[in-house]
Amino acid sequence: MTRRKTTPFGIRTAIVTGAASGIGARAVARLRADGVKVLATDLDENRLTSLYGDDADIVVVAGDVTDPQHTDHLVTTAQERLGSIDRLVHCAGIMPGGRVADLTREQLFEPMRVNYLGTVTMTTAVLPVMRQQGRGQVVVLGSLTGYVPTSAFAAYSASKAAVNSFVEVLGQEERRHGIQVLLVSPTAVKTPLLQQAHDGPAFVRRLARSERSPLMTTPDVVLDQVERGLARGARVVVPGGRALHALRKVSPGLVWFVTEHLPA
Repeated sequence: MTRRKTTPFGIRTAIVTGAASGIGARAVARLRADGVKVLATDLDENRLTSLYGDDADIVVVAGDVTDPQHTDHLVTTAQERLGSIDRLVHCAGIMPGGRVADLTREQLFEPMRVNYLGTVTMTTAVLPVMRQQGRGQVVVLGSLTGYVPTSAFAAYSASKAAVNSFVEVLGQEERRHGIQVLLVSPTAVKTPLLQQAHDGPAFVRRLARSERSPLMTTPDVVLDQVERGLARGARVVVPGGRALHALRKVSPGLVWFVTEHLPA
């Protein structure tokens, strides 16, 4: 059965970061199924080549999105090879766990460098092109933990709180320039990224071992909500996490209790 076309009319080209696995890889597959030409980037060059080397309409560029030279190169390459940058899907990130006192300062700094500064570096690289075009879509993966801090996830939660805030402000500022910005802050997503959280919260470790859970969503569910959110002009979507997000506002203490007493 052919998948129903979901990408909005007019989206012909995209950059996808974190494209070697998880939500990024699934985003590339769905975009290509809709005929969108893609520039795919990730640190893992071998994985990128293995996944996309046979598709002439996917440009593979390996590198680190925290490096301004790399992100500027991505933008230049996309313009040269694809002709435009209609959408950025920024999925690159890390998810380390651990309690604050058990981590080095370098370990505590790293999620902010990769998750927050990577977001800043990548999004600001595409903005001048999108402004010149007078249009564009920027989709950024934040996290529910940016709204709902969780024990053993202090560094990750802080980095995603920074991402969430930055992207919401970016969306407000860029509306007048024809650029649509969507923050995507899902609950846990069944991807290889969960395996990084081996020192994280007990329930996250359990989710990493689980095939299905009401606390976990999938890349396709996330990306379905992305398309629906873009179509209705939303600025934020919270796949699988709306109830916990709302509960945090009403009863933070109860949310701390729930997250700390979920079974491992």
